[in-house]
Amino acid sequence: MLCSAAAEAGLYPRVELERVREVYGVNIEAVLFDDIRAYLTPEELKSLNKVSLTFPLPDNKDSVDVFGFAIDLNSGQMAFPAQAIKFFDDLALSFAWYEHTGQDPTSIAEYVVNLHRKGLPFLPPLAALNVPEKAWEQSQYVDDVSQKILKSGLAFLLLHELAHWHFKHGAYHDISYAAARKQEQQADDFALEVMARMKTPPYGMVVWFLATSLVTSDRVTTHPLSRDRLNAIAHSLSESPGRYISYENRHSLTKQDILRLAQDIQDIAARLKQ
Repeated sequence: MLCSAAAEAGLYPRVELERVREVYGVNIEAVLFDDIRAYLTPEELKSLNKVSLTFPLPDNKDSVDVFGFAIDLNSGQMAFPAQAIKFFDDLALSFAWYEHTGQDPTSIAEYVVNLHRKGLPFLPPLAALNVPEKAWEQSQYVDDVSQKILKSGLAFLLLHELAHWHFKHGAYHDISYAAARKQEQQADDFALEVMARMKTPPYGMVVWFLATSLVTSDRVTTHPLSRDRLNAIAHSLSESPGRYISYENRHSLTKQDILRLAQDIQDIAARLKQ
């Protein structure tokens, strides 16, 4: 529900998406119903207790949304499509690999844009970007960075969608674009607040927002990605960077790391149309 970018349903073999649903689904459920649950207030828990989580496979329609994470505002059912999970995982690994090997990540951006504008036939990210299928086995750095991107990104997305349910937000076809932007900022604030309680820096937001900004700057989406929205996130991060640091992670995380994260998001915001 954060963005809309269509790609045909054949981006990945169905057997691979079934594996993603089975393996990743269990882990994502644990993040939402175990890890996140431990940091919610009693009122927030009431909302979580009415939420369910599904991992749909592509159907026979002409297209499927590779950024299609959403929540049904009537039933509280979150949909995290297997293809969207796999696509985000591949992007995380690609960015980590390119950083490790000193390659220009512009190629990753161009791939996302072309997939959005041209559709398939298209190779999936790893094949198209010449990233080894098991790149994490070749470098501990790649493994660590890609996992940080993926796990924190999924946590942010889960919390963002939970916020829409918790605050009883309206469906976007029933409200104005300005109201939709306001809802997005409230959902972002909620996600950041809970991640701060968890002492989990939202590394994955940079990859997520960079990818989605490439396909939303020229269109209105169900989850508007505006310059104001990204700047508000960057301001929140830079205003209180210490709230993501704990006794346990203080040796691997500094306030400067959070400030760099905020600057990266500001840089993405600067590219967007207002």
